[in-house]
Amino acid sequence: MNHKKGFTLIELLVVIAVIALLLAILLPSLRMAKEYATRLSCANNLKSIGQALHLYAQANKDLLPEARYTDTSSDGTPSYFIFSVNTALPRDMRITDKSNLAPLWTTGVIDTSEIFYCPSAYREFCYAAYRGPHDWPSVDLSFFANPTAPNNQTSVRISYSYLPQSIEKKVTIGSRTFPSIAKKLSQTHSKYAIALDILQLRERMSHLRGGYAGANLLYSDVSVRFRNNPEVMKPEAYGSDPMLTAASWRTIIQGLE
Repeated sequence: MNHKKGFTLIELLVVIAVIALLLAILLPSLRMAKEYATRLSCANNLKSIGQALHLYAQANKDLLPEARYTDTSSDGTPSYFIFSVNTALPRDMRITDKSNLAPLWTTGVIDTSEIFYCPSAYREFCYAAYRGPHDWPSVDLSFFANPTAPNNQTSVRISYSYLPQSIEKKVTIGSRTFPSIAKKLSQTHSKYAIALDILQLRERMSHLRGGYAGANLLYSDVSVRFRNNPEVMKPEAYGSDPMLTAASWRTIIQGLE
């Protein structure tokens, strides 16, 4: 009589150990591949924003959308906190803000709202946070840890900062000198970023994976480059939230450029 031999306990444990080892080797690579894909998608979004800014300037005598962040701003927050919303209005009229990247939407230069969001962005910087009970832009207050905060009720944030930097003029913030804010496209230069991933709380950064931190930067020639200068992105240099201090935020951007 023939008896089929089954797995012994030791053989089963060896198989499980081999599978666990393979997963340990493969999963980080899969996560990195996913992050690389979302980073490319993020870069494509920024490139679309860059093309839209050029179209907007062409239609408005070289003028760029007005930046809410100014030479005298005390922090970088206004650069991404951009849309004032009235959800009582029809969808195409809900955005009432006229600064930062809002005009690209309200004038129809950009008509796909997902472009304003990096696919790796977190919580209040992600597209899902502002679709709400209706279509974008609407706010589902249950999404937020503190839904009663006034800003959560009236504004829509995106995951990109708008910082049109001028080649023509400098401004001193603290003890450092930075490019001033450009009013016109012709005042910008391809060596200075005009938009980038938000650089808020480190744990909320869009591209924080695999032991590195970095950001996609959009330049005025519509090129997008991923930067991860360790001298400014390491935790001790980055700090907890550089956007609370204009000098810290601009120093990091300058280091990435």
